Amino acid sequence: MRVIIHQKPPQEDWFAQFPNFKRNPNAKVSDEFQRLGKQRNWRPWGPAWSKYWYGCMDAEYERLIGNRDTSLVTWQQMCAKLGLDANLDSIRKCKKEISRVHVNIVDLIDYWETDQRPRFFKSRRALARNLKTGMRFPLQIAKQNKVIRALLGEAF
Repeated sequence: MRVIIHQKPPQEDWFAQFPNFKRNPNAKVSDEFQRLGKQRNWRPWGPAWSKYWYGCMDAEYERLIGNRDTSLVTWQQMCAKLGLDANLDSIRKCKKEISRVHVNIVDLIDYWETDQRPRFFKSRRALARNLKTGMRFPLQIAKQNKVIRALLGEAF
């Protein structure tokens, strides 16, 4: 069973639920969320901040990638976004390639609609140190999606 945390249908802009906030479509999702948090006086990683952060990440993931984990095209798109061979001919091959990279899922979402690539880490340990900074994708949601779960690797 998939837990849905976002409050808007996935194809809508998550930020639209805050009428006094105008999202900059050219800015990273995480930067816009931080700007919204300051506007609404949410204490970073406090209860309100955390609740909305997880909802925002879930909604943005659904909007950009969605739950199309049985589509080879989705897996090929993920490979392309990660700078991997996007012409692999099976989901299994894509999954194997994706599992070899160490990237923060929030960075992947931030850069999905740009030509930039997310930051890569040399090891799982280096990625874990980065995740301690707080900019992390909700693990409960990540584990429910096969595409994102491939990025988590064997640790989960």
